[in-house]
Amino acid sequence: MRSAPPAYLWYRLLAATTALFCLLVGLIFVVAFLDRALFQVFAHPLFETNYWGYYILGFAGSALLAWAGCLLSAARDPEHGAGIGTATAAGLMLGSILRLLAWYSGEYRLAADQLRLESAVLVVLALAFVWLRPARGGRT
Repeated sequence: MRSAPPAYLWYRLLAATTALFCLLVGLIFVVAFLDRALFQVFAHPLFETNYWGYYILGFAGSALLAWAGCLLSAARDPEHGAGIGTATAAGLMLGSILRLLAWYSGEYRLAADQLRLESAVLVVLALAFVWLRPARGGRT
């Protein structure tokens, strides 16, 4: 007899995968900040920006690490962490809109197709977080 699949398997997989991506990017941002601000271990900087850019990278990296922790919490207990998925969907939609605005402005011509592709990926991920979101507290 086959056992039933774990509850909310696809939601858990989506949250965990997104958390790992946030963790990876967050670590890269924090390492880039620490490299330029303190140690300068790398021969070339990871990002071509000034000291304000590295400050923003460090701050964004910290936020991404916290977001990854929240998503891992939602992956472990989807019913009680459903709001995290909703907030993630909102953040992904905002990121998608910002990429489309950057594409529309024309200032980022070299990355035009990349910005539209990223925007589409972010919208699909946001919709997946909405569609796969578990019912909260046993409500249907």
